[in-house]
Amino acid sequence: MTLVPLDIVLVLPPSLRGQAIACSDLVAEKMRAGRSSSHFRLGKPFPGEAGDCEPHVSLFMLAVAEAEVNEVVRVVEGLAPRLPALEAEGAEYRYNPHGAVEVYFTKSPAWCDFQRDVIRSVEPLRRGRLREVDPSGARLRDLVDNASHEDSRRQQLLRYGYDEVADEENGGCDRFNPHVTLAWPDDHNHRVALDGLPSPRSFSGVLTELAVFGMSAYGTCTKNYGVFSLKKWASGASWRTSGK
Repeated sequence: MTLVPLDIVLVLPPSLRGQAIACSDLVAEKMRAGRSSSHFRLGKPFPGEAGDCEPHVSLFMLAVAEAEVNEVVRVVEGLAPRLPALEAEGAEYRYNPHGAVEVYFTKSPAWCDFQRDVIRSVEPLRRGRLREVDPSGARLRDLVDNASHEDSRRQQLLRYGYDEVADEENGGCDRFNPHVTLAWPDDHNHRVALDGLPSPRSFSGVLTELAVFGMSAYGTCTKNYGVFSLKKWASGASWRTSGK
């Protein structure tokens, strides 16, 4: 059975979305100048895919059968009006282990509670299944099989099927670090200078929409299954909802 990888995300309001796209272009140009092109640019189609790469903050990733996608969308649509809009404060730029440039938000109890609420509602829908690969393309089954039993990433994959969870309540394995990935080099050893980017604090604002996206490689969100307003702004789905 072919499984569809999904990402439950917070999308950015228009001003921050535009800024993320501009920063993605800048970083991708820096990578290109250093002879290590980015695998994607936010706001533009992923190679071979129809949808644009949407700027987002991942909360939970799972894989379901194609016939089960609508069930996930219905659960998220019902959950969104019960969750409060989230204050986001940009904190810093960092590289991930593969050289991707990411902007990180200050993690707070509100962020952690929000993610836990999403996981409580959505995680049962994966029915114990594991996604095939992580955003870098590494096989998750290999990681689970080869890591030590004490490895926190392995523990979270076994518990949730996702390995970036605010989980201090279950053994202290808190791996959640909310962020937006701006660009991802094809040379994982390549690091671009971060000069010319706006202050990380400029990525501060109120996040008001929860969404379900289909994922392409490198953690990109390319297929919009639905974007839904959170509590304070709960007047129905936003204009970006696909209608599925």
